[in-house]
Amino acid sequence: MDTKIQLSWMAICLFLTLPGVPTHASCPVELNPPRVVVRYGDSVSVNCTTSTDPEGMGWEVTFGGIGLQENVSFVTWTVGSLMDWTIEPKCYINLQNGSQCTEILPVILYKTPDSVSISPLGHSGPMMEGKEYQLQCDIQNITPLQNLVVRWYKGNETIETQTFNDSTKELVNTSSTITITHKRYEGEVEYRCEAELDLGPEGPKPSALTSKPLNVTVYSHTNKSTTPTAKSLTTADARWDEPFNYGDKVCRMPRCHVGTGKSYQVARE
Repeated sequence: MDTKIQLSWMAICLFLTLPGVPTHASCPVELNPPRVVVRYGDSVSVNCTTSTDPEGMGWEVTFGGIGLQENVSFVTWTVGSLMDWTIEPKCYINLQNGSQCTEILPVILYKTPDSVSISPLGHSGPMMEGKEYQLQCDIQNITPLQNLVVRWYKGNETIETQTFNDSTKELVNTSSTITITHKRYEGEVEYRCEAELDLGPEGPKPSALTSKPLNVTVYSHTNKSTTPTAKSLTTADARWDEPFNYGDKVCRMPRCHVGTGKSYQVARE
């Protein structure tokens, strides 16, 4: 290619990429509201207006579409019950010069979860101090997933917050998992999880849904091969009222309980 032609093309490309030089004209329409956040099954209504003198306007959309309306300056899209998760309404305008442009209406269709529940993974019964366990929070029928916030509580303390990087718009079942470790002397611990949709500063504020509490009993380690005594427990740095495992028995001073519901007195030294 001739050097002069190459330089000319480079100059054109540079001009088109300079700041403030538009590569295309914006569509002369205004949407009111400019975006909508709608609960599944609720109604929605949006105006599309123009200050120009178009040949016609309309809405291209799977539900409630409006064909070309001539000699108008606005068209209104209305749906009595919105239930299309992937809907993408477009207001279009035919200009006097024969061209057409469109403006897409951002739509967030949301649904709060049917239920939220918490359970331990691969474990049942009491938990031991110092050992790692996993808890799972199951959330049923929720959308959109990318707006979901899951908070974990230990008692009244927030111990973890999780969000989701998933653009799925349809209803989904999802879960959140955390790893926990207990300290000595914790005894009884309560866990719960909470699911909430964060729909932005201008969106609605649906109520969070919280699981029923999961109550966990924490046991301490013991490796005694004989009947435990007050002295041996003190040597092992255990407390008189601390629960611990002793063989197939559950002990809390001064008694140990066997699976049959019977108990025996722990000897004092």
